[in-house]
Amino acid sequence: MTAEPVAADLLAFALGLADDADAVALRRCRGDAASERKPDGTFVTVADREIEALLRERVAARFPRHAVLGEEAGEEAGEGGGARWIIDPIDGTHNFMRGVPIWATLIACERGGRIELGVVSAPALGVRWHAARGGGAWRTPIEGGRTGAAERIAVSDVAALAEAQVLAGEPVATLDRWPGAEAVLRGAWRARAFGDFWGFCLVAEGAADAMLEGADLHPWDVAALLPIVEEAGGRVTDGAGAPALTGPLVATNGRLHAGLLRRLATGG
Repeated sequence: MTAEPVAADLLAFALGLADDADAVALRRCRGDAASERKPDGTFVTVADREIEALLRERVAARFPRHAVLGEEAGEEAGEGGGARWIIDPIDGTHNFMRGVPIWATLIACERGGRIELGVVSAPALGVRWHAARGGGAWRTPIEGGRTGAAERIAVSDVAALAEAQVLAGEPVATLDRWPGAEAVLRGAWRARAFGDFWGFCLVAEGAADAMLEGADLHPWDVAALLPIVEEAGGRVTDGAGAPALTGPLVATNGRLHAGLLRRLATGG
């Protein structure tokens, strides 16, 4: 039995997976974003399926003991004690379909119930974010299909809601989810609706101070984001302040977190 790879090896592999996904996604988004509606009413594109199949193949070849959970093909069990890869081939499928460049491939690796690393690659935006536990969070430019030098990122130091830029992923779902959501958005310095992965990554790099996502998210929507926000110094929890791998979620720079949760719950 071979030893499990160290986190650095896993991260290098995950970044290679992101390169593979970017190549497919960019080819498909340029005039070939054919889609169909799934039984749950959401859409899936050719790119979603092609990317997930490719990444599953890469994982199986490199780490045959590892499990894989993906949005399109579900869970494939690994051998006991191995890691689990969690993949969203295209987060922001509706944007991808309509030519809006806010979409990304999300890749995470979980071991022992802990998300060890996350990669969010958004080639149409020209940027990739990644983090591994204990190694900080990083932002890398993408140009012409190639990545540049990584820059370490950190959350903001804003400590008051009145000075904060607060994002709402799905505004209607967010307003419906928490009694105090409207009061939070009205009380913020600035409120905007930058959804999906992007809002969480903007919190991680300090461009926004909080992200509210009232939608029912799945592990593949969430896993890659957790280490990026947390290694940048922020917090991600459910509305009660507990760790979560599904939505709804609240992400902040950490300084705002406790007060924001109170306001969401009560409006006060």
